[in-house]
Amino acid sequence: MSAALDAALARVDEVGALAAKLADESERQGHLHDEVVDAFHEAGLWRILVPSDLGGSGLTIPESVQVYRAMSAHDGSAGWLAGIIGNGPLFGNFVDRAVFEEVYGPARSVVAGSLNPLGGRADPVPGGFRFNGRATNVSGCHEASWIMAGAWIHRDGAKSWVDGRPEMVAGIIPIASVTIEDTWSTTGMRATGSDDCTYVDVLVPDERTFAWPEPAPRWDAGPASHMPMHAQLGTGVAATVVGIACGTLDRFVELALAKRPAANTTVLAERSFAHMALGEAAGLVRVAEDALRGGTADLWARAERLEAIDETVRLDLRLRMVTAARLAVRATDLLHDAAGMSGVRVPSPLERAWRDAHTAVQHVLLSTGRLEVAGRVLLGRDPESPVI
Repeated sequence: MSAALDAALARVDEVGALAAKLADESERQGHLHDEVVDAFHEAGLWRILVPSDLGGSGLTIPESVQVYRAMSAHDGSAGWLAGIIGNGPLFGNFVDRAVFEEVYGPARSVVAGSLNPLGGRADPVPGGFRFNGRATNVSGCHEASWIMAGAWIHRDGAKSWVDGRPEMVAGIIPIASVTIEDTWSTTGMRATGSDDCTYVDVLVPDERTFAWPEPAPRWDAGPASHMPMHAQLGTGVAATVVGIACGTLDRFVELALAKRPAANTTVLAERSFAHMALGEAAGLVRVAEDALRGGTADLWARAERLEAIDETVRLDLRLRMVTAARLAVRATDLLHDAAGMSGVRVPSPLERAWRDAHTAVQHVLLSTGRLEVAGRVLLGRDPESPVI
């Protein structure tokens, strides 16, 4: 473990405790409390992947996953935004280095985004593109200085196709050019502020755009430059769900040692059903952690060796990440059920964790739709999706 990772994890405990303390208020307002936002900035936890020469921690992707998992054990929404905003620098080597330095030069400058291209339109103009559209479910937009938005390129007024596929582009847009719409109303992850963002006639210069969904790096950012974009991103969202399950284990133990179930004279920790639930959940979480850690480490090692990251490698990673998340949700379900009324009272950390975990796995990189794509690949079929 590097000294930079040690330092980041130490800061996670402080910021995470504050996020958990203010979680109810953050949920009520629909995005993180200002005190939590300030704490993230002061601790540098949204800049852990920014190189040290720009004031970041310079962590590797496997190290960053440990940070996201640890934050999520404190609070799901805070952990989600640790990963979503924290992973912003991964897009940096797909734009000019000067743009990366422009975006991440200021100490509190961070990026959020939603790269679904179907909600946006990009018309080529001299020196760049004119963007119009709506970026949906932009987690962290309330904290961001910039957003990334995907768009379908239109040429001569019509949607452009290349080799039978939509021609798509992504652009980095200053938050001042965006209108945040109050659209985020969900079961869980309520404090992520994942609202829609609209933008009208925004000129995005070429140097702040990149091809989508398979951009090529424009400068050498180390091993990350040798990893496909979707392979880089999936580990962060999986870490959130696994972290939520880890935190649920701790909270259930605290509850079981103190709670006396209705019509019982002994605490929950003496009941056999609690033993079974905790034992199974702990096993599931351990396997989920192994899948998360192993998949991320294997991918990073391959990138360090400059080995090809082909469809087979990407499929292996996706299956590990989706399965890790599904195991973590199952563990959360077991403990939520064994907690009885304490698992459904509002507000309570166990109830929030259950909602957050089930909401997080609806993300496109973790959803059951990824298993359909995996099955198609395993059967030798066209995946019919750019996301593997």
